Formats: sequence, C-alpha cells, structure tokens
Amino acid sequence: MSDLSGYEIAVVSDSATIFALLATAGLERTPFQSPAWLDSWFAILQPSGMDCCVGVIRKADGGQPLFLLPLVRERCHGVTVLTVPDRGISDYHSALVSPDFAPDEATMDRLWGALMAMMPRADLLSIKRVPPEMAARMRITHRMRPSGFSAHALPIDADFATIRDRRFDASTARRLVKNRRKLEHKGTLTFDFVTGPEALSDLDSLLDWRRHRFQEFNTPDQEAVQGAFYRRLVEEGSLARVGRLRLDDELAAGCLGLIDGGRILILVIAYNKGFSNWAPGLLMVESCIAAAADLGLSVFDLTIGDESYKELFGADSVALLELQQPLTLRGRILLALLGLRPTLKHVLERLGLLDFARRLRGKAPAKS
Repeated sequence: MSDLSGYEIAVVSDSATIFALLATAGLERTPFQSPAWLDSWFAILQPSGMDCCVGVIRKADGGQPLFLLPLVRERCHGVTVLTVPDRGISDYHSALVSPDFAPDEATMDRLWGALMAMMPRADLLSIKRVPPEMAARMRITHRMRPSGFSAHALPIDADFATIRDRRFDASTARRLVKNRRKLEHKGTLTFDFVTGPEALSDLDSLLDWRRHRFQEFNTPDQEAVQGAFYRRLVEEGSLARVGRLRLDDELAAGCLGLIDGGRILILVIAYNKGFSNWAPGLLMVESCIAAAADLGLSVFDLTIGDESYKELFGADSVALLELQQPLTLRGRILLALLGLRPTLKHVLERLGLLDFARRLRGKAPAKS
C-alpha cells in the first residue's frame, strides 16, 4: 500500500477480497460492472489461470473505497494487456466510483501514476467503450480519446404516445400501427418482462434465433460460452430481463435486457421467422419502449452498434471513449503499429493489393 495526497492506494488480487470490494454499495458504475454481472462473468467467462485484480483508491484513514478498477491480464498480439472483464460481452466499461471522489486533475494524475506502478506486470492498459459521464466521474477524461464506438439511447421523458409522436420516424410509426393491427386480428398480442428460471426457455429461443442469424460471425464455442453466461445471468434474476412479444401463446419476438438505476439496456434482439411479414423485431422494440415508460424508467438504451433501426426510434448517439496506455516499450511499439493500420490499409487499397490479400485468405471472391 502507498499513501499519496491523503489517499491510500492498493492493488488486490485474492478472489474473496475482490468480490467483497465489487459488492461495495453506493459506487457509480455501468450495469456491466454491477455485482450480478461480474459474478456471472467470473463464473462463466474467466479462463482458467487468468489473472485478475482490483485497483483501489480510498481515503488514507482506511474508509470505504472511493475508486475501484477491476482488471484482468490477457495475452493479445504477443503482448500482455491489462483490460476490463469483457471478452466481447460487456458493452460499456468503467471503474466503480464514489460520488464523493473528487480529486483535482493534478492530484488524480499522481494517484493514477501510483496506481499503475502497483499493477501486475503488463505491456499495455486497455479500457474501451467508456461512457463520457463515467470518464468524467473517473477523473481521467483528459487521458482518453474517442473509441470508434457509440451508444444509442432514447430518453423516456414523457408518456409513450408523446415519445412516439416526437421521436419515432413517422413512416415507421405508421407501419408499426398497421402491422400491430394485422397481428391483433389473428389473436391476442401481448408484451411482458420475465426473469429467473421462468424465463430460461424463452431465452433459449432468442439465442437459437440469433445463432442462426449470425452463425457466420461466431464460432460454436463462442455461442456456447455466451449462452451459458446469459442463462446464468437471467436465472439469477436481479439484473437481466427477457422481454416477450407473444401472439396468444407463441413467441413472436423478444429481447434480453438489463434494468438498472432507471435505465433499461437492450443486449439481444431476435424474432421468430414465422412472423417476418410483420416486422416483429421492430414491434418488439416499440412494445419494450412502452413497457419501460409504464415502469417509470428514464432511459431506453440500445447500447453499441450502428444498426439503422435505432435511428427509426429516435435514439440519440453518444461517442464512447477509450484509454490505451502503454506500460512498457513493447506496449508503445504495439500502439504505434496499430496507429499505422488505417494508413497502411489506405495504401494497400490504392495499390489494389487489399482485395488480392483477401482473396488469398479466402475472404473475397476473385473478380471475373
């Protein structure tokens, strides 16, 4: 431990202490750093032997933690990287920060430098997809840069009818009204949220639909691990919800979301192909927004990904931030090489070599 500017700094690596720290109440974070999420993450997604630690900043009198930074150590591109628990599952990342943590920039720079000096040996610190408001609470916005990812969120600041009139694309809203009426002539159309063991069979249907739709992007092993993670998260029941749009007793479409702190975050959307003529995915999103308004939630968050349907519902786009900090010479070299990739790609395209390289790897057909 080290004392600096009236603060106490530590890096904790034993599992029992890590879980006790991450369960500390009153810390601001995204839902992807909540105890329920991290408990499932470490149970399902932490590979055997993966190092994990938590950087801790607290007042020097040994009080409650003010700043917690959970990290894991991985190998990537031949270097050792300290990064947040993710493996392609978490949309947003942040530290866990007390509202009372308010050092000035100079003090935070000293604290940050001391904290990095105590971290396990690694070449690079990589924290991606940080919401700007969390970067500000972490007091390290000046160390960050745009990440290339954006969040897409719809404020729920009125009743559903008003939100639809003000925010939805008018043509899409009319189309959804027509499609909903057509389905309602066939039976009773309902939407609800479920969680816990009751939701598992519907979750399996959603994941199966998604697996068939994106089978060219994910390997069976990746699908199996992600499915096990989502099943555990839903079965635990405190954070995850499965949204169900049903015609009578048949599931037409659904979503997997998180409800946390007045916000619902949508992670998975899938639909039954038997209902394709009625845009079931869009109907499900509309129903979910209406249900969120009825629950008194304040934000409908469609998270990352630039799919065009998010604009149809009037979601605002917010650029996310990232921190890429080299910790060794090897880390500096890697960041420099990664920074050259856009320039190298442009040069190869101009020389006509990029398509040639893709064909050699079997990723693009030869031109006739």
